[in-house]
Amino acid sequence: MRYLDAWLALGARELLRSSDLLLNSTSDIPDFLFLIVCVGSGLLWINYLILRRRGDNNELSQFSLLAGSALPLAYFLKGIFKYVFGRTNTRFWLENRVSDEFHWFHGGGNYGGFPSGHMAVFSAFFAAIWIFYPRYRAVSSGCLIALALALVATDYHFLSDVIAGAYLGVAVTWLTRLYFEKIWW
Repeated sequence: MRYLDAWLALGARELLRSSDLLLNSTSDIPDFLFLIVCVGSGLLWINYLILRRRGDNNELSQFSLLAGSALPLAYFLKGIFKYVFGRTNTRFWLENRVSDEFHWFHGGGNYGGFPSGHMAVFSAFFAAIWIFYPRYRAVSSGCLIALALALVATDYHFLSDVIAGAYLGVAVTWLTRLYFEKIWW
């Protein structure tokens, strides 16, 4: 956080400024994360309930239950953590050069950068894939690395925001899995 965040954010900004098209095309991307979480977890839960109604307690039903539960939990927790930590988002920091430290319990608006919600949600999903479908581990890792690079390169997040989001997502999935193993599986 101390050494790489500012350096990477400034470097990404210079890269974006060198291409006006890239800067303009990444400045106002709508945030569909809440919709993705609602639709994704809804479809996963529907799949789980259909499979369970048929009497299937297989890999797919367990994956659907785990991913369908971890997605909204990761989304909910990232909101709490954003409020608690209150870290400046990258673009606001670049424009105003305010402190990029934590502003405890002042999250929201321009102070909601830590942890990355996108990284938390997608890490939760890909961690479930990692657990149940090991043959797709390389693809899952590649997707998460690509998302991390995109979030940092387009100045949506500092590197530490992305790392914390990934950690949150993986932790949520692993803890949810432990819970379900004790209760249902």
